[in-house]
Amino acid sequence: MEAQNPWISELRSIVGPENVFLDEASKYLFQQGAVDAFKRKPEVVVHITKRELVPEVVKVAYKYGVPIVPRGSGSSVTGAVVPARGGIVLDLRALNQIKVDVDNGIVEAEVGATVLDVDTECRKHGFFFPPDPASSRVATIGGALAENSGGMRGARYGVMRDWVLKVEVVLSDGTLTYFGESTYKNRAGYDLLGLVVGSEGTLAIITKAWLKMMPLPEKIVRIAGFFNTLDDAGETIFRIRREGVNPLILEFADKQGIEAANKVRGYNYPALDGGMVLVDVDGHAEGLEKVAERVVKIMNENHAAQIIKAEDPQKMNELLDVRAVAFTAPGHLYPGFIDGDIAVPLSKIKDALRGVDEIRKKYNVFIATVGHAGDGNLHPNIGADMNNKEEWERAEKAAREINELAIKLGGTITAEHGIGKLKEDMLLEQFRVRNQMPVYRLMKEIKNIFDPKNILNPDKYALGEEWNE
Repeated sequence: MEAQNPWISELRSIVGPENVFLDEASKYLFQQGAVDAFKRKPEVVVHITKRELVPEVVKVAYKYGVPIVPRGSGSSVTGAVVPARGGIVLDLRALNQIKVDVDNGIVEAEVGATVLDVDTECRKHGFFFPPDPASSRVATIGGALAENSGGMRGARYGVMRDWVLKVEVVLSDGTLTYFGESTYKNRAGYDLLGLVVGSEGTLAIITKAWLKMMPLPEKIVRIAGFFNTLDDAGETIFRIRREGVNPLILEFADKQGIEAANKVRGYNYPALDGGMVLVDVDGHAEGLEKVAERVVKIMNENHAAQIIKAEDPQKMNELLDVRAVAFTAPGHLYPGFIDGDIAVPLSKIKDALRGVDEIRKKYNVFIATVGHAGDGNLHPNIGADMNNKEEWERAEKAAREINELAIKLGGTITAEHGIGKLKEDMLLEQFRVRNQMPVYRLMKEIKNIFDPKNILNPDKYALGEEWNE
C-alpha cells in the first residue's frame, strides 16, 4: 500500500510508525459513529499524541488531496464521523489536557478531553462547565464544539457556542491559527469562531478551546411531575417558562422511555400516557423553596398524577437517571436506532408531543420521546430492526414525518446533534420551505473558501457533489 500511497510513509515519519494503523481491525473500529446505517472504512487511522503534529499531518493530506476526518470518541448519532471517502481518520482522543484559570474565569481544554472531564476539573475549584450533552462521559470537547452540542442545562445556559471564547484551529492546508480571543468580549473581525463551531469538521480542525465556566450553585431542588396526558405535560412545560421560572433544567421523558428505565434499572416510576416533566431549580438556599413551590403549583394546576420533590442526592440522581435511560431506550430494546433531534417554538411543545404520538401510532413503531423541553428541543428516538426491511422502512418514514412536523410547526430538524449524513435531505427541505436556499449557496461558497480541495470531512452537511440546489 505504501508504494501506491507515498503519503502513508510521510505520515509515519511525522507521528511515528506506531501511530499509523493500517490493519483491518482498526479500520473496522473507525468506520462509523454511533449509527449503524452509515459506515465506510478509512484507508488509515492516525493516532495523534501532540497538538503540534496535527498541522503536519494535514499538510500531507492537502499535498496529496487525501480526505481527512477528525474524530474524538465517535459518539455522533448522525454519521458525522464516517469517513465517507475513505482517506485518513485523525484520532484526537489523546489530546486531553485541561487547565483551569480561576482568575480569568476560563478553562483551557484540548479537544480529546471529555465534556465531563472538563466539568469535573472546574468543580474542583468551585465552578462548573454548563453544557452537558447526554453523552458527556464520552463526548469530547472537539466533538461537542463541532456539533454545537447542548444538553439538559440548555434551558438556562444554552449550547457550546455560548461558552467558547477562542479555539485553536488547523486549516485545510495545515495552517495553524486561532479564532476568537480568551476574553469575555471581543469584536475584532468577523465571527469565524461562531462559524466553525457547529461546522462538523468541514471547515477546519479544532485542536484546543478556551471556555467559560460558572460558579457552582449553592443548592439544587429537583422536581418530577408525572402526567396522565401529553397536553397536561406540555402545558406544564410551557407555563413554567412563560410564568418567569428560570429552571436549571426542564426535561421531558415519555411513557415509553419511563417503561424502559423501569425495566433496565428496576425502578417503579409511574409510566403514564403523559410522561414525566423533570425540573431543577437552583440558587441560594434562602428563597429557593419559594421557586420550587411555584413549579409544584404549576404541576398541580395541570393535573399532575404524582409529584416528587427531591433534595437528597440519591433520589435526585435516580430521577435524573430515569431521564438518561429514557433517551437510550431504543438502544436497549432494538438493534437499530434512528436519532431524533427537533426543536420547535416553546408555544408548540404540546403540538409536537401530540404529533409525534400520532406518528408513532400511524407507523406502529417504537418511539421514545425525551428532550430538553425547556428550550423546545425534543429527541423522538426510534428503535427498529434494520434486518427487518418492512419494519425499518416504517421507521424511516416515521423519522421523516417527525422532521416534517418540526418544520411545519416553525421549528428545525436539528437542535444539537447536527446534520452529518442522516439529515442532509431534510436540511435542504427546511431551507426550501423557509426560502433559505441562498443560505445553502453561501454554505457551499464558504466551504470552498475554507477547503478548496474538499478534503475536510467531505460529503457531509449536504455539501457533497450529489447535493444540488
